[in-house]
Amino acid sequence: MKYYGYCRVSTETQAEKGFGLEAQEQGIKKYAHEHGLELELIFRDEGISGNLKDTDDDEAIGKREALMEMLSMLEAGDVVIVLNTSRLWRSDMTKAIIRRELMKREARIISVEQPKYDLYTKDPNDYLINAIMEALDVYERMSISLKLARGRTVKAKAGDKPAGVCPFGYRYSADKKSVEVEPEEAAIVKQMFTEGQKGKSLNQLAEFLNEKGYKTRRGCTWSAGNVQVILRNRFYIGELMHQGKPIKGNHEPLVSKVQFGKVAAQIDKRRRGK
Repeated sequence: MKYYGYCRVSTETQAEKGFGLEAQEQGIKKYAHEHGLELELIFRDEGISGNLKDTDDDEAIGKREALMEMLSMLEAGDVVIVLNTSRLWRSDMTKAIIRRELMKREARIISVEQPKYDLYTKDPNDYLINAIMEALDVYERMSISLKLARGRTVKAKAGDKPAGVCPFGYRYSADKKSVEVEPEEAAIVKQMFTEGQKGKSLNQLAEFLNEKGYKTRRGCTWSAGNVQVILRNRFYIGELMHQGKPIKGNHEPLVSKVQFGKVAAQIDKRRRGK
């Protein structure tokens, strides 16, 4: 368990008697001395408002550098000592955000001027605000997911791979904006299709690749399963699959549609034969 002090003077209250940084720090040190507590560090924020405005939350909390640093250091059981909880928050929304962060870290607050204050006391208002905050968290995650999904759709419709790892035989360009051929892997893919067109089974293809000493991208030996993944992937004929629909891609095909179709026919023929 560690004890930290926190002081803040907002632009609105710098002139308030008794709430200057030095006065707060002296009050915190005096309390710690009287109760035999050893302070690890006292964090100080100067000139940042504690009010959380609808359009100004970064100014209110995100720019309180000392507060952010303190929260990042807190561990379970640690205690934050303040002269008054108003030094941590002044609005209900700001209170809800900071309380959540403190409680996530299982930290406690000691308020010198509010000896009965308990961070974990249940207040009906807290239930409402916490419910709102949780709903906002969900909304934010959904908004981010929606934006990402839209971005993927736009890229796919334009013929660019929208996201994810490039198939074996390809890699992203240096600027990550396009897909280009990876020569060594591409040569293996082409051999795979050539041998598959000759009638080799998936197991025989895997054995062929392993005898040649070829490895998968992860450095593993080949199996029938990961061979089939490649031979069935239409990316190699220059197509993207997005939402179950083929789209002409901007990347270079490694095999022709004719060869791809013949290899797929060989695989299906063997499957029916079983």
